[in-house]
Amino acid sequence: MRQSFNHHLKADVLIIGGGFSGLWAAISARRFVENVLIVDKGPKDWGGLGTSSGGDFQCVQDTTVDAALDDLVYYHDGLCDQELLETILTQSFERFQHYERLGVTFSRDEKGKLKAIPQRNLTHMKMLLVRPYGTGGPSMRDALVREANRLGVRRLGRMCVNELLLDEKGEAVGAVGFHAQSGETFAFSAPAVVMATGAGGWKPSYIFMSNSTGEGAYLGYKAGAALSHNEFMHIWNVPVLFAWEGQTGLLPVGARFVNAEGVDFMKEYYSPTLGANTDTTYNCRGMAFEARAGRTPIYFDTSPISAENVELLKPVHGWAKINYDRLIADEGLDFFKEKSMWMPQIMWHSGGLATNHDYETAVPGLFAACRCRGLDPGVYMGGWALCTTAVTGYITGGNAARRAQEKGLALFNRTRAAEAMARALAPLGREGLPAKDLVRETQEIVYPYEVCLIKSERSLKKALARVERAKEAFLPRLSAKTPHDLAKLQEGLSMLQAAELFVRSSLLRTETRAGHHREDYPQRDNDNWLAWIHAERGPDGEARLYKVPVPLERYRIKPYRYYMDNFTFPGSETAR
Repeated sequence: MRQSFNHHLKADVLIIGGGFSGLWAAISARRFVENVLIVDKGPKDWGGLGTSSGGDFQCVQDTTVDAALDDLVYYHDGLCDQELLETILTQSFERFQHYERLGVTFSRDEKGKLKAIPQRNLTHMKMLLVRPYGTGGPSMRDALVREANRLGVRRLGRMCVNELLLDEKGEAVGAVGFHAQSGETFAFSAPAVVMATGAGGWKPSYIFMSNSTGEGAYLGYKAGAALSHNEFMHIWNVPVLFAWEGQTGLLPVGARFVNAEGVDFMKEYYSPTLGANTDTTYNCRGMAFEARAGRTPIYFDTSPISAENVELLKPVHGWAKINYDRLIADEGLDFFKEKSMWMPQIMWHSGGLATNHDYETAVPGLFAACRCRGLDPGVYMGGWALCTTAVTGYITGGNAARRAQEKGLALFNRTRAAEAMARALAPLGREGLPAKDLVRETQEIVYPYEVCLIKSERSLKKALARVERAKEAFLPRLSAKTPHDLAKLQEGLSMLQAAELFVRSSLLRTETRAGHHREDYPQRDNDNWLAWIHAERGPDGEARLYKVPVPLERYRIKPYRYYMDNFTFPGSETAR
């Protein structure tokens, strides 16, 4: 067993994940402590998934927090932590102003009023646009990195964290990992650890989303924290032949999806009230039913958009502008004048660490920010992710730093750390199966539409049986030739865990709500399922699932309207 590390780094606050939420956490933590360290599996300062975003931002600036919260309770079909989201909404404009102070520019009209696009046919949830359009993600990343530099935040890239370290009382005191290129081993000690790794996922083709594989949830779950929202995933409509960011801005101003017969199928068959101006998962569900009916391929039609809105939403910089120009030059296709073929694609898993309202998990000293913390039931709107990364990252970093002030130095057990490192390095150099085989297997488990979009007991039990076979066939035989392969193996293990918890939780929730659709249980069941499902790792390593009721007795808003009631999918008529 390796008895020492190449490096032992100490910090007041250790942040795992260097995306937008991690950077916001670091900026906030520096208000209270000196030594803040970010480690990330990607290149230093790449900015995570936020860098590939359009840079749209939601905040409460021309409405009230109560009105916006009412929209969210409605949009989440009542499955909404109202106290948590109220805090996010209350602090959203402060973080927006913070972005502006850091040099990020947002679109305003000739009178200086912020331009806002309502989302998902909601009255009070609106996204603001970064200028120039197409530069949003990179400009936000650059602003946050500049601020981290100014504050002296230490940052390490290419760092794969394998295991969290706990002291004798079960409190988080650090982590172990290795450099994914050099193979150098690292031990980190800190009295407060923030998981800011983003959401889980199954490596889709869409931009940086292939890097979002949920290691934060995986590490926290192994350490004893509970996970929530595992039965939900986010599925987007994406172009078949190219990438595009911004449909959430295009749908409200007239874009639509049409089937092979030219029919606006969402408006014609599934939601006459909302049409396609809704959450992507609902649109993808409609696509799946269109495929069943033999009315594919599906096209995205931007021709109804006015010339004024085309100019507002046409990319002028960044990768979207590159794709736009190439479509015209190479394919003769003008995105804003013609139809293009689109398809559903799984993007990320909603499952994340369960926390209290200070974003601390059941493991003392372990915190979770943004998508690493389960927040929503599989529905999304433009600009909301960048709002929640900023607000939850800022809150979490401050809370972690205050704990570090209180606890002082971490009680770091070097022997326990060496044992954890030995477990992590065990697959390195041995003969066996590569991680890519496990990755492909998990994709084939969750990707079929009858598992991810139109669920049933039959399809889910079939998927669960395949999960169990994968655990038996792959886990004892996984191997890695290089440190890079070992990092990919860690991603594969996280993906398999996410697949298992997604299928098990989907089987348990015998109703339809928000992003979860059970064909055999098409009705909403508030009596039994106005509750979150939490998963904990039992002593035998198996998942233990249980319900946590939504505490309506202390919430101000009692659910009285439900977004899902705007839709009538085949078999759901009895739910009306």
